[in-house]
Amino acid sequence: MALTLDISNSTALLTLAEEGKFNPESLAAFNAALDRTIDDESVTLLLITGRDKNFSQGLDLDYLGSAEPEEAIAFVKACMHMIARLLQFPVPVVSAINGHAFGLGFMIAIASDYSVMRADKGFMCLPEIDLGMTLESGMNALVTGKLQGRLLRDALLTGKRFGGEEAKQAGVVDATTTVDQLLARAEELAQPMRGKDRRALTGLKADIHRPILNVIAAG
Repeated sequence: MALTLDISNSTALLTLAEEGKFNPESLAAFNAALDRTIDDESVTLLLITGRDKNFSQGLDLDYLGSAEPEEAIAFVKACMHMIARLLQFPVPVVSAINGHAFGLGFMIAIASDYSVMRADKGFMCLPEIDLGMTLESGMNALVTGKLQGRLLRDALLTGKRFGGEEAKQAGVVDATTTVDQLLARAEELAQPMRGKDRRALTGLKADIHRPILNVIAAG
């Protein structure tokens, strides 16, 4: 199934495609969903989740492997501009992590205001070290801005896979729960931020994340 956006009771639920892989087509669909969410003034919350065993497998490596180098680099930068949108989104953003969140999927989660992960299945991971890859400058700014110390070392330099409870203990996610309660718990987490003035929320988020946003903007 393709990415879907359902808006109901002032909540926008963005559900990624089956593996949640990002290529130009799926990135365009994701950005279009963000546009629709912003345009609907009734929306006070954005939930991002996935399907079955995957939240998001991150960048579509098949696409990157077939693209020309300049095209691939431009696409990765475009993905980080999407992350920049999440970092200053006008309503609270919660990642409801139903399964594996690898690479860009991990980054979407840490770019969200809150995150909750299924406790019993799925891993969060930055696999670049095992893929023989380094991070693009915007990705590096995000990861180093959000993760610190031993957590940063283990996540980035060893490719450690964090299950739900370990991710919670490390502070990578805010909470864990059962798969049946995932969306309900995501809504609960967002309540303190929900309904705040959109313009103020955007400005305050942008100021908090200014060092990351500046690197992404510089490209």
